[in-house]
Amino acid sequence: MPISPKIAIPLKTTKDLDWAGPLQAYIKNVYGPSEDFSKECQIFNRLRQDVMGTGKDATARDIVYRYYGQLELLDLRIPVEEGGCRVSFTWTDAYTNIETSQHSIAFEKASILFNLASINSHIAVDTTDLKVAYKDFQAASGIYTFVAENFLHAPSADLNRDTVRALASIMLAQAQEVFVERLLQDGSGKPAMLTKLAKSASLMFKAAVEGLSAAVAKGWGERDWVALANIHQYYMEAVANHQQGLLQSSKGKQGLAIAYVKSAIANNESALKSYLPTTYSAFRGILVSQQQQLSQELTQMEKDNDFIYHTAIPHVSTLAEISPLEAAKATSMNDLYKDQDITQLIGNDIFEKLIPVSVAEQSSMYSEEKAKLLRAEGEKVDIAEEELATALEYLGLPAALKTIKSLTKSALDDRQIDPQVADWAQLIQVSGLVSFGDIDKRKREIYQIAERCERELEAEAAECENMRQRFGHYWTQSPSESLTSTLKSDLHSIKDSLWTAATSDQKLQNQYREVESDVRILAQGPNSMELVSLFRGSNSVSSVSQSLLDMHMSDSERSLQIKNDTANEGNAAASVSEDVESAENLLRRLTKLKKERGLVFTELKEKVQQDDISSLLILNKKVPNVEEKLFKTELEKYLPYQKRIAATIYQQAATIKELTGVWRSILENPVIKERRAKTDVADLQRTSVIERMKRAYTTWSDVYSGKQKGDKFYGELYNFTKSTERNVRDFIENRVDERKRIIQNFERR
Repeated sequence: MPISPKIAIPLKTTKDLDWAGPLQAYIKNVYGPSEDFSKECQIFNRLRQDVMGTGKDATARDIVYRYYGQLELLDLRIPVEEGGCRVSFTWTDAYTNIETSQHSIAFEKASILFNLASINSHIAVDTTDLKVAYKDFQAASGIYTFVAENFLHAPSADLNRDTVRALASIMLAQAQEVFVERLLQDGSGKPAMLTKLAKSASLMFKAAVEGLSAAVAKGWGERDWVALANIHQYYMEAVANHQQGLLQSSKGKQGLAIAYVKSAIANNESALKSYLPTTYSAFRGILVSQQQQLSQELTQMEKDNDFIYHTAIPHVSTLAEISPLEAAKATSMNDLYKDQDITQLIGNDIFEKLIPVSVAEQSSMYSEEKAKLLRAEGEKVDIAEEELATALEYLGLPAALKTIKSLTKSALDDRQIDPQVADWAQLIQVSGLVSFGDIDKRKREIYQIAERCERELEAEAAECENMRQRFGHYWTQSPSESLTSTLKSDLHSIKDSLWTAATSDQKLQNQYREVESDVRILAQGPNSMELVSLFRGSNSVSSVSQSLLDMHMSDSERSLQIKNDTANEGNAAASVSEDVESAENLLRRLTKLKKERGLVFTELKEKVQQDDISSLLILNKKVPNVEEKLFKTELEKYLPYQKRIAATIYQQAATIKELTGVWRSILENPVIKERRAKTDVADLQRTSVIERMKRAYTTWSDVYSGKQKGDKFYGELYNFTKSTERNVRDFIENRVDERKRIIQNFERR
């Protein structure tokens, strides 16, 4: 079946303009001279220039749509208007060629969309692929409809709401007709469906004729479009009646079928009689061909009815109205490229780095909301951590569990020497015991030297005085007392130092004497039998205590009693082992929950820090009071993290409760009670031994340090004493020599 000619709408034309200058001036004025978007401005300007040189094919359609998409994105960031970025847009009416200039970006967008719809109409008219034509006619109708609904104050006749609505209706009618023609062409359509589809197309053309007639009456549009649409209305009505006739014939209702075919012939004749513009003269051949086909089918139907069916033929005016079925729908703007990546077509937002001040403020508000959410979740995590730590500290876990496990292995394990005590023993063994013998010896030596020096000085003084008495005033040697004051003072100081040091030494010796026996034990080393026996002795607590009644039991009774006690203890021990294992599992679960909670919170923080909704805020910039709803929607994406944190907190509380019950059961177990009592006694004794050894070590350390200081002190005092002794001897020798010379002088006289 041949395809009927269709209407394509002419495009608007425009004058060249400069986007770059006004854009750069606005950006520097609002955001400061440091902001350089010259490259982006030039890119945007080239998009506008590309639009001016486009044709009417698919490539042109994509170029126009790319510019429109970037216009929409620009409008969200920069106000293109009289008081903002001032750009003059000049467009020529698609029919009247009257120029209109405005500074509103809305005028630019409406004009671009008008051309986008018109290009789609040309693609649909020029193609031989009916699927493409069907798709593009619907797209054109949807774009015209969008212009009519969103641009209310039309500055030019072609953008008038009634005008673009009329264009939308003719595009949709042609899309419906193409759908019918495709079904007729490939033979896939059934009469029952085709009759409704064609009827709907006829009604659509009727509405288009009314809309186009009104536009033409106001001086806009081709009268030829009205004439062609009117013929299409008759044409589709004829097809609808023809298919209805075929449907009735298939049902055996021959009279009714003949009446519908007659109606089809009448509508086709009306189409043939109507004015057909020469531009669309090919349509006449289609109508003539259809008229011939209908006449032939009518002749055959009437013949069959006369000879076979003999049914009454109703009058055409009495025929039931055919129900319409719309297949074509105006394509919404969002669905124009639904099978393609719209971002790839439009490209990235050219001015994506330019954030409007209002959006920056909204982003700051959103950041505060995110911070509130993080603080709230952080407090929950901190409280959960604190509750866990408090609960475990109260129960003494997990350290106490290790003790309990040791109690389940035997009545009471042999315990090793305390590690610290072993270190003390090792140190004392290496350093050795403290001995005061060498100090006492050195003190005696110092004292004896000082005493001897004093005696020698006294003897020298006595000798001098004897000679003075003997020789009277002839004895010229000076008295010793006036010459020995310094030496006597040094000797007196030495004795005083000895006395003071001796007092300190006695104090150290008394302290050491109190712990000397324990120090001697430590000095044997950490592996000495005596030290080991001290700690093993602290564990020697009897595990069996006989009562007075047990002493009077017979051997058989005592044997039975022991057997029962052993069985009971075995059952209790088995119960403890199960509870201990359960407690360990619960502790592992708590550790896992804590780790999971930390990981989730860390992941939440990372997501929050990376979250930037500036692009969403820009897209919703013109929506009033969008913050509350948008913030709420965006924050909901963190709900999974919040729920996971809440789940770990809930599970932790339940696990702590369960662990408390298990731990109470362990502590109340008779075997554990008995063994803990024994352990407590042993621990008390062990603590006593450790404290005793600590006192011994501390005293030894103090005395050892004091002894080292004493050694140094006495060494220095000894050296000083020896030096004083040499001075005394030198003094005495000089005095003796002096006396000898005086005596010799007397003898010469």
